[in-house]
Amino acid sequence: MPRSQAARRLRALVLAGTLTMTLSGLVSVTAERTAESGPAGATTTTTRPPSTLEPLVTVNGLAPVITRVATIDPVVFLTIDDGHTRSPELAAVLAELDVPTTLFLNDGPVSRDPDFFRSLPGATVESHTRSHADLRGLPEPAQRTEICGNADTIAAAFGRRPVLFRPPYGHYDDATRRAAAACGMAALVLWEETVEGGTVSYRSTPRLRPGDIVLFHFRPGLADELRTMVRRIEAAGLRAARLEDYLVPGG
Repeated sequence: MPRSQAARRLRALVLAGTLTMTLSGLVSVTAERTAESGPAGATTTTTRPPSTLEPLVTVNGLAPVITRVATIDPVVFLTIDDGHTRSPELAAVLAELDVPTTLFLNDGPVSRDPDFFRSLPGATVESHTRSHADLRGLPEPAQRTEICGNADTIAAAFGRRPVLFRPPYGHYDDATRRAAAACGMAALVLWEETVEGGTVSYRSTPRLRPGDIVLFHFRPGLADELRTMVRRIEAAGLRAARLEDYLVPGG
């Protein structure tokens, strides 16, 4: 074979090998990115494993009380109470924002319209008493009826028994904590921020911090409140996460 022809053939083999390696690398990178991103439409909000988990320990029959989660992750938790005002646009807004929420619901809204709450993407339902009674000072058997009865209603409607309890108005006493524990609640969940219209009220520190629990209510304007708060959360370098992913019942 003439020397010039052999040289051309060698160059062709080298180029072919280089192209094969390049394409192989591109395929490998593409596969890795596809594996990281998951299926089309999958949310990344709730799939990141938490760096820290908060164990919920019942001591002497008293369920713990929390207003925020002890975590180093840059997350906050969105919670919505009651359920009386049910806006048809809310499901679309939650899908648009791609944020998980925890719903603390009373018996009435659950019994009247369970399908509405089932339609809300990324929502988990927890306990908020049967009738929104102010529990503080009530006899313990009456408190158990409110909490356990509400848990029964939610379990029947959604196929999952709640493990977190929010006392109406944030009012509770030791009887509430005992009743909640007896009803299978791992904790009483209060909040650090309350959102009402365009106003954000802070319990202790006037800024959003990792682990904060934010309180909303089902009422007119909830969709706009959520949009505004999510912008604040993102501006603070935080993201919304699922509360139940960060708490360990019975830890």
